[in-house]
Amino acid sequence: MLRSRYYGSGNPAVLLVAVVAALLSLCWKEPSLAAQTSTSDPRPETTVQSSTSPTPPTPQNPSADSASQAEAAPAPAAAKQRKLKCQHPANPNKRRFGCKNEDYDWEETLAGDWDGARAEGKKLGITPSGSYYSVLQTNLTGKQHQMWGYVGQLTTAVDFDFEKLLKINGMSLYFSDSWGTGSNLTAAMGSVFPVNPNYAVGAYLGEIYLQQKFIDGHLTVAGGRLAANYTFAGLPVFDNYVSFAIDPTPVSIVNNDLSYAGPPPGLQWGAQAVYSVTPVVELAAGAFNTNLNSANNGNVLAFQQGNKGALVTAQASYLYNQRPSETGMQGQYTAGFFEDNNAFAVLPHGSFKSDGNHGVFMLGQQMLYRPDGPGTSQGLTVWGAWEYSPKQLVSPMPVFGGAGISYQGLIKKRKQDIVSAGWIYGKTSQFIPYGSSAKLWEVNYQWVPKRYITIIPDLQYIVNPTGITAANSAVFGVQLNLTF
Repeated sequence: MLRSRYYGSGNPAVLLVAVVAALLSLCWKEPSLAAQTSTSDPRPETTVQSSTSPTPPTPQNPSADSASQAEAAPAPAAAKQRKLKCQHPANPNKRRFGCKNEDYDWEETLAGDWDGARAEGKKLGITPSGSYYSVLQTNLTGKQHQMWGYVGQLTTAVDFDFEKLLKINGMSLYFSDSWGTGSNLTAAMGSVFPVNPNYAVGAYLGEIYLQQKFIDGHLTVAGGRLAANYTFAGLPVFDNYVSFAIDPTPVSIVNNDLSYAGPPPGLQWGAQAVYSVTPVVELAAGAFNTNLNSANNGNVLAFQQGNKGALVTAQASYLYNQRPSETGMQGQYTAGFFEDNNAFAVLPHGSFKSDGNHGVFMLGQQMLYRPDGPGTSQGLTVWGAWEYSPKQLVSPMPVFGGAGISYQGLIKKRKQDIVSAGWIYGKTSQFIPYGSSAKLWEVNYQWVPKRYITIIPDLQYIVNPTGITAANSAVFGVQLNLTF
């Protein structure tokens, strides 16, 4: 039932261990996370956790009145609240559409400012970025033989700001690519919930699109090689999970319509627009090609790809307490749909075709508890997700549901760390023999020893992983995210 897009072989577990060990050694040699300040970039810190404030001058007269000194000292600079969906602007693997222009400082990257080269490049309008993702996992139960699976993905990107390079207001060009290694534990288990994104093995082109802003930046239009799930049907909190069941979108949409998938390797020719109607209401719509070869291989660049129709998707989002002037606890609520008039394989064997598929989705997240008050991101966030594709003749997972919690800073001395738990449900199509449903529980701890690295021990327990009656599976692993 799972339409797997990713293949590979090998088991470079030793490589992952060596990489983690080397990075940890760097972390222990450097000052603690809380003590870091940016020395390579004079721009103010943009995260909600901290800000760069001027140091009060030392008084000339030590006996001066303390109250007068306090009045003379400059007030601390207010923390600039980063967009909720743009928590990883330096990382092209986690950066969603609309976030490539979000400001960040060089301490969010391992390589820093490259001795001033990056800052000079940005002044000219050229901004490179890169990241490495990897996960090492094993199925503790649910298979006759235990096995290890490894996935590694190197992603690089360059953004060309034509406003600076060519003096064209609001225009930019984005280019990304990737190189993947590893093996496919998900396929070996036959799970309808991928235990990780199962990134494609080999070299692939990523998103390549021209972007133009209108109406003082409120309307953003892009066209080129795009991915629907980098803009649509997602929530920022989904980044806290390892399983592709929920990160970056409900996996049912991809299972039911592969054209929705993003890189690597999935990409389509398409165009999309995002419009901020008000500071709290955002509308987005897109139309994409529906070629399955392109969805399976991001290197397919031919304009005429033999597709039958188009994938159209749209959503409306309510951005609660996300304006810079607002100090309340942030939330995001999204509802949308997709419609695809391509021909789809009829279940269970795909011997025939049926035209068209569609679905609707509703997603939401909300922070409920914030112990350190306004301007901070530590606290409890809850989320929920639902997707429904009624045409079960071609939709292997017609009903999807999920809910979970994430708590940042549960350990007081680890304010950047996040602990998350989630529950996922996927109903199997009635046209698949002996179909029932699959359920997944995931719990993980996101350790952030440095701002450019996260290490995530993760445990997943999957009931009926194939979507039919089957032995349950427990999967344990460690994920690494590194931003260059």
